[in-house]
Amino acid sequence: MSEYAEGHVKRNPETGAVALRTHFADNADFANMTWLVSTTVHGPSNVGTAAVDAWDDLFVPPAVDG
Repeated sequence: MSEYAEGHVKRNPETGAVALRTHFADNADFANMTWLVSTTVHGPSNVGTAAVDAWDDLFVPPAVDG
């Protein structure tokens, strides 16, 4: 599974759903809050990285020094 920075955006090519990487850590405490997913049909939901890992990358935030 890949590591993603806060603000990374992915898109499901089959459904059109988009996912925004949140500030929550991808660990057991916040496993299902790592990504905020939205669609034009269903309301928003939160999922873990495994649910969106294979989706297309739409925006990759620039690396932050420090």
